[in-house]
Amino acid sequence: MDTGQDFLFCNERIATKYNPFYENEYLIIQTYPREKRLIVEHRSFDYQQATSSCELKNLAHDYSSFGLRVFHDGKLWNVDWQGLPQSISKQQDWKITEEYQIASYDDNIDGEIIICDCSYPYFSSLVAHNTSGEAIEFWQPLTCLLEDNGREIERCPNCNISLVRIDESEDEDFDFDDQLTRPIACIGCANYHGVEYGGNVLVCAIHAQGWEDDNCPDFSPM
Repeated sequence: MDTGQDFLFCNERIATKYNPFYENEYLIIQTYPREKRLIVEHRSFDYQQATSSCELKNLAHDYSSFGLRVFHDGKLWNVDWQGLPQSISKQQDWKITEEYQIASYDDNIDGEIIICDCSYPYFSSLVAHNTSGEAIEFWQPLTCLLEDNGREIERCPNCNISLVRIDESEDEDFDFDDQLTRPIACIGCANYHGVEYGGNVLVCAIHAQGWEDDNCPDFSPM
């Protein structure tokens, strides 16, 4: 028997959010704030129409931002000025396993799903080790995706940012929070500067205002 919820899918706007993405389909996605699931605000096969929709979305929201991507070869891609796939987007339609989704809401489990600033989700679990009779607790990042889960990681598989402090006494000037708040294209880049001058932040010497999408051509890994 059909329920009231089933009839919601007769609404085209609701149904399109659950339909699979199609090759060369343009997607307007929420790029900020990051969420555990990909938020798609608009879908179209018309590049000009999708571009206009993205611009209107950004004008209409003060605390959220949106970006244009194209679905190609099973991935989201940044587009060039013609609307063609240019580079693979850091933000993807990540699928988290049900096991880790349940665990993140379980009060009896010391762990939660964390969203890296590049959009990659991972599970941070509290681990206790006994060393010379002394218990040491630390947060261990684990992969939690359908295609890759339960694997211990120290760096984000998507953007290579450090997710853990290997040695708390090492490099006192290291600012972990600073890495997480960098522009997405600058995460893990040795060129990033990020110091404020006269009220303006100098992103780097090459691109003072930052790069326009999440794949900078001058990216230099640390």
